[in-house]
Amino acid sequence: RPMAQCMVANEITEIFGILNGTTNFILTKMIKENLTFDTALKIAQDLGYAERNPDADILGHDACRKICILAALGFGKHVYPEQVETTGITEITLEDIDYADKLGYVIKLIGHAAKVDNESISVAVHPALIERGNPLSSVNDVYNAIVVKGDSTQDVMFYGRGAGKLPTASAVVADIVDCVKHLNARKYLFWDDCKEDYIVNPETVVTKYYVHLCDCDDNNTIVDKIRSLFGNNIELLNNAISKEIVFITPSDVSANLKEKINSLKGCTVKSIIHTV
Repeated sequence: RPMAQCMVANEITEIFGILNGTTNFILTKMIKENLTFDTALKIAQDLGYAERNPDADILGHDACRKICILAALGFGKHVYPEQVETTGITEITLEDIDYADKLGYVIKLIGHAAKVDNESISVAVHPALIERGNPLSSVNDVYNAIVVKGDSTQDVMFYGRGAGKLPTASAVVADIVDCVKHLNARKYLFWDDCKEDYIVNPETVVTKYYVHLCDCDDNNTIVDKIRSLFGNNIELLNNAISKEIVFITPSDVSANLKEKINSLKGCTVKSIIHTV
């Protein structure tokens, strides 16, 4: 409603944020209490934040559906979940949480949609490293936060609980009341269908990656190779354990970054995570 009414004078250029309270609760437990993913998930289920079958949350499907709706509202064309590259949080480890913290970041599941040009947008759902100075980094537990960028307002953030029986009931009752109030009035809220090339290939999107390498033959040699591939403008974690290297790449097209990472020999790529 705020997007359709309060921001009606704006051209929306970007929408991103934490869209799923259950996964944010799990990640908060992993970050704050050093709990494993499985332990944190069990607590979420015991508290009623996660379903008995939690796949819709932990695999990113719920956040994907929400960013599809927000993208349609923001940019005027329908977006379907099968068009969106979606990655959940099941592969996030305590190692990566710790390394991210040492580099000055926290890991959150982020839904993101951005206008590329008048004919196309980028849309994705994936775990991402968020700098501690970013307001999203301090959004914890079952809270959600969504940033909407308008050409006049710039950043507007919506914040509140995203899981639990009372917040869910509140949203449902609000919709019922809205329907009752508009029994005899038509509300015009619609979007067009989209063409196949409306969603750009995620490999063409500019990003930065957190990279965790293990089983390294020679750290110094591989670090030299990393610098020759990515330049000196990398964030390198100096206190990673022996035979492991952790770094953050400079910004580049996703496909270019992956090609360079995959060309590194003498080590195993353990994890790659987007960085906001």
